[in-house]
Amino acid sequence: MIIGSIVAIAILVWFYNSATTFDRNPLHWAIAGVLVYFTVGLFWTFIVNPSIKDAAMHSRDSMLMYIARYAYIVVALACTVVFHLKVGQKKQKD
Repeated sequence: MIIGSIVAIAILVWFYNSATTFDRNPLHWAIAGVLVYFTVGLFWTFIVNPSIKDAAMHSRDSMLMYIARYAYIVVALACTVVFHLKVGQKKQKD
């Protein structure tokens, strides 16, 4: 939980600082980045993760439990990076 919050703060700072590169409002761009991160993280936690946790509880595999606990961070961060690259480079319409 703490690691996910630290990553969210890092994304907020990253998007805020990179907003000038894409000619975007820094506050709006930072909020967009955090929203993408949390949306994907929530989707992963409530849709995908229960089946992984169920398998981990039945097998008692410590690596699978580690994946179930922290995979949402990796998936959400990857989606946020793709969002930053794809949407950030698009030209804004006035």
